[in-house]
Amino acid sequence: MKICSLVLVPLLAGVVELGSGFSSKSARPSKQLTFVRANTLSMSVSSADDAPDGGAKQDPSESKSSSTSSSGPSPPEVYGRFEYDLNNLAPSETRRDRIQSEEETKSRFVHGDDVVELRKKIDELRGDLVDARNNGDVTRIRELKTRITEAGRRDAELIYRIANERMKKAEEEGLEDRVEKFRKEAVDARSVLPQFNIEGLWVGKYGDHGYEMINVTYAGDSIIAYKVTGDKNVPKGEVTFTVDLSPDAAIKAGLEPIELSDGASDQWGTKHLARFPGKGQVAAEGFQNSQWMEGQLIMVGEYFSFAWVPLGHQIFFGRPSAELTLKMLKASEISELGGGRGGMKDVAQMRASAMRCWEETEMLEDDLETEGSSSGSGIFLDEEDAFQ
Repeated sequence: MKICSLVLVPLLAGVVELGSGFSSKSARPSKQLTFVRANTLSMSVSSADDAPDGGAKQDPSESKSSSTSSSGPSPPEVYGRFEYDLNNLAPSETRRDRIQSEEETKSRFVHGDDVVELRKKIDELRGDLVDARNNGDVTRIRELKTRITEAGRRDAELIYRIANERMKKAEEEGLEDRVEKFRKEAVDARSVLPQFNIEGLWVGKYGDHGYEMINVTYAGDSIIAYKVTGDKNVPKGEVTFTVDLSPDAAIKAGLEPIELSDGASDQWGTKHLARFPGKGQVAAEGFQNSQWMEGQLIMVGEYFSFAWVPLGHQIFFGRPSAELTLKMLKASEISELGGGRGGMKDVAQMRASAMRCWEETEMLEDDLETEGSSSGSGIFLDEEDAFQ
């Protein structure tokens, strides 16, 4: 199919451009929490120089955290002379119950390539059912119906569609108990579907514009992706693409899963890539003559890409680290202020200088606080100040 050539080549070649600021398989940063002083957690990320924008110079406070983290397990925090080992805190009963419920729900359904195999098996059983009906084999018909029903219960997308249909019918009939029953079934099935679990911030390379950040949100069964940082064509705050995830949307659009080669499937840990119909927005410079064109969302394991089909353009998205998120947001604000609009460039420079001064002042205050409150190898605080 035409989209296959569009998808596979850039998908496998372009992803290596992701730096360590991303949570990608090709460049996954090693992260660890380290204790610097009371009430403070510092996150250090290795290979920061690989970030898309070249990485940032190491902050003095980060060097302290790295020296602390390199010598084995982190020491327990100390509040008002009471020690709390945050590394070994037992989860609350509520959290344990939630985790157990999520695991049970997940175990009810098949995932990844197993979904494709399950659907092939169901199609075979349906073909056998047609033959059994033609032959008038009542026993065989009953057996095949049972097997098809049991297999279908393992397909989260199928259950999501059926539960929604039954919920709507129960609403029309005013059957509140059945509405709640089917609503819960739909919620459970939806919770394990990858395409419904990509909300939040992602970063992708928008061609010559460079790396940009988007925020994926949901409105019912639709994805609406907004630009958090933008460019001269489609600025921040505008929608970059939408996707229709409603039941059977992919089937109606004729979008079968993409089947990868053996080498590609080994790299990504999956043989089939599900895809869904959408619309991608494009515009001329200055957000002029904006228009929507055919697009596709392609799920790639824990990640995804979006293709503007008529343009043959595709963007792979990865999760940004906390450090990269802050850096991109700061750069976007400064760029917006200094974008050549009169005296705003001076304002941006003054703001950047003020931010540096504030950061240096904060580090100085932290050092003074540490020197004044530390005793021996531990850090002790009065109880009344411990949680301020």
